[in-house]
Amino acid sequence: MSTIPSAVVEAGARALCESYNDPHGPDAMVETIRGGALVPNWQNYRRAAANVLIAAAYASKGLKPYALNDQAHPCLRGLQFGQEIYDVEIYGDGTGQYLGQVVESGSPCRIVFRGPLVREGNVKLIRARGVQAWTKAGEEMKGNTAHG
Repeated sequence: MSTIPSAVVEAGARALCESYNDPHGPDAMVETIRGGALVPNWQNYRRAAANVLIAAAYASKGLKPYALNDQAHPCLRGLQFGQEIYDVEIYGDGTGQYLGQVVESGSPCRIVFRGPLVREGNVKLIRARGVQAWTKAGEEMKGNTAHG
């Protein structure tokens, strides 16, 4: 993929800064996120803007930034992949636990999980346990599913 022009990234970063209602505005001189030199505030949004633009470019061509395959990570070895139907959101709760919900497209079924961030050797991972859940609209289905 070609490099995104700097002016486009700057415009995207300015738009992100404004969309977050940053009180400094895009042109105020602020410290970089990691501290240090003063830079225009929009530069703090530069990396996020570049990522958004890259994702949009791939999506506009019907491509994915990376393909899932058995080489992507050892935990995926031996799996075959089908249609993308699940969405996951994970949040820290401020106590060292992570909370998340897995949503299956077109279904009231959910998996809600909770678990800590742990370290195994040099690898950090979230070790979570899932619980079945349903949206209120699908509550009557919970006794009729193969999993319920």
